[in-house]
Amino acid sequence: MPMYEYRCKQCGETYEQLRRMSEADSGLVCPHCGSEQAERQISACSIGGCGGGSGAGGGFT
Repeated sequence: MPMYEYRCKQCGETYEQLRRMSEADSGLVCPHCGSEQAERQISACSIGGCGGGSGAGGGFT
């Protein structure tokens, strides 16, 4: 399951949740204020990818 980043429209707090892709935008509740008004944020991981390397070796020859 991917980690999504959300921003609460009511209190402005940003938080992360581990959710299924099919449920990424449903049933959101802000853990700070309890509001159900949040929007998913574009994070650096979703743009450039997260991880520890390319898996192609990466060493110098």
